[in-house]
Amino acid sequence: MELSDLPRVTQLVSVMCLSTQLDSLLVQLLLDLEQLEGKRVTLNARVEEGWFSLSKTRYALGAKAVSPLQYSSCMAPFFRVCTSEPETGRPEFEVIFARPGSPKDVRGSALQTTPPTPAAATSPERDPLTWFGILVPQSLRQAQGSFRAALLMAGEIAALQSRIEWGRAQIQALLQEKQKLLDQLKVV
Repeated sequence: MELSDLPRVTQLVSVMCLSTQLDSLLVQLLLDLEQLEGKRVTLNARVEEGWFSLSKTRYALGAKAVSPLQYSSCMAPFFRVCTSEPETGRPEFEVIFARPGSPKDVRGSALQTTPPTPAAATSPERDPLTWFGILVPQSLRQAQGSFRAALLMAGEIAALQSRIEWGRAQIQALLQEKQKLLDQLKVV
């Protein structure tokens, strides 16, 4: 090997390193896509369960007993979606349980990441099930649980989709860099 071959060898090593990085990013992307598909199936199942339970309740109690007419005039969300951007171009999403009286815009100690306990979720001023009477059917409670699970799953899906888009952008950037190195090798 001659001294004049050193830049070419360095470029070849760089191409091999980029190829290794690309391989690992592609494997991670495929794993994320597989996980995304599973989460979407789970989300659809939870939403279907919720609608089915809700329709059972409407059938049992009547359409007028379970309708938007029962909604409270004062509502507060159980959950909030918080976003952050740990790296430029890579937003992350998190669905967080909001305690009563928690601030709307500030993420502080009033917010927690775990779902509410049955006692906290069923306080009369917070629990939307009380809008439909004192003794609500079990199917209405099941609908609420299914929709809550779907909401949390939707947050996970948003975070995963964000990670997938970021991974795709990383792969595109590495492919362009690799192509430039390969073009330089052809010129030399």
